[in-house]
Amino acid sequence: RFRFCGDLDCPDWVLAEISTLAKISSVKLKLICAQVLKDLLGEGIDYEKILKLTSDAKFESGDVKATVAVLSFILSSAAKYNVDSESLSSELQQLGLPKEHATALCRSYEEKQSPLQDSLRACSLRMKQAQAMMKALN
Repeated sequence: RFRFCGDLDCPDWVLAEISTLAKISSVKLKLICAQVLKDLLGEGIDYEKILKLTSDAKFESGDVKATVAVLSFILSSAAKYNVDSESLSSELQQLGLPKEHATALCRSYEEKQSPLQDSLRACSLRMKQAQAMMKALN
């Protein structure tokens, strides 16, 4: 059971993509994390930059999409469940992510944890407001 997964087992697709993340350098992983975090914060994502960062790993477009998806899941879930970066690093290493990769990912997460939680909270509240409005209209 993993805290960043809401104290549930890690989804199989996330486990499968951990090995994909390990194929790129920890430095490039940190740069890709920065792009994913920008996207999660509503600032947009530079796919060209991500394609350049993954080109030497010979990633196909499916691998690139999976990388963005798994990082998005890990970062947003960790923020959602208020997991500290040390615990997140430990859990990612248990799943097979190399230590330097986990450290790079968690540094990025730590820098943006608070704004990410605020952004997720704002999106969540908007959904609740929209649902209440729909209920009132019916």
